[in-house]
Amino acid sequence: MSKSYWLTPEKSIQKKKQKKNLTYALIMLGTILLSTCLTILANHLY
Repeated sequence: MSKSYWLTPEKSIQKKKQKKNLTYALIMLGTILLSTCLTILANHLY
């Protein structure tokens, strides 16, 4: 295993938390965009 890819346990945990937060942020952003599109679409239909 190459040393450049090796992370300390603290860094590893930090990276996992960052990835988790990014995933939640993307889900939230996706939900907002989806609801915005649906609202616009609904307003055009009526």
